[in-house]
Amino acid sequence: MSAIFTLENLVKFSTLSGLEIVLGIDNIIFIALIIYNVPKPRRVKIRFFGISLAIALRIVMLFGVSWIMNLTKTLFSVNGFDFSGRALLLMAGGLFLIIKSIFELVELLRIDMKPIQGPDHKRYTTKQDLKIVLQIVFVDLILSFDSVIVAVGMVNQLYLIIPAILIAMVVMLASAGAIGDFLHSNPSIKVLGLAFILLVGTSLLLGGFDIDIPKSHLYAAMFFSLFVEMINIKVRKIRSGTEDTQTKKH
Repeated sequence: MSAIFTLENLVKFSTLSGLEIVLGIDNIIFIALIIYNVPKPRRVKIRFFGISLAIALRIVMLFGVSWIMNLTKTLFSVNGFDFSGRALLLMAGGLFLIIKSIFELVELLRIDMKPIQGPDHKRYTTKQDLKIVLQIVFVDLILSFDSVIVAVGMVNQLYLIIPAILIAMVVMLASAGAIGDFLHSNPSIKVLGLAFILLVGTSLLLGGFDIDIPKSHLYAAMFFSLFVEMINIKVRKIRSGTEDTQTKKH
């Protein structure tokens, strides 16, 4: 037991926890976007079940890591491209995220869009909730392959990996609601979130063809765009306040 609580394991655990949280950013944004139109009382339940199932699936994947490694074996080749089980799953997940994000962006840009009245409670049944939960689990499954392989490669000790994943789950549960509210109270930030999901989907699709786009590049682009947009929001608020003051004076 004393061999577990060592400085080396503490460093490994801290690093892995941070890695899992960072790799979960795209999951958090996707979840925050997909459940916003769900009536508010049901969001917490859907988030909990969706993330819990996704994390349980990720832990199962850890125990079946040898099976995951086998997914990298070539199944067939087309015009010089080798396709494995992993490649096909990445392509399927990438296409799903691309289509989902484009659909949501088109909804935002519809000229004949009616004023926002809030979610229609009658539209959301248990079947609709299940559909959203399954989407959360599917996206997490696709995004988990590389993180599971990286985790096992970094720390080949399940007693460190599993608690790190559970910490990531707690962070996802705690932050998804606040991030969702922030995204939808600032439409321009919501567009950035959808654009990021579109980039992630494109990255996954290209990954199926062995074209690697490092996630660090995607995160850097996202955080830089977010930084610029936060400045724009602040400037708009200052200008709006100044214009209101001038209007009152006149």
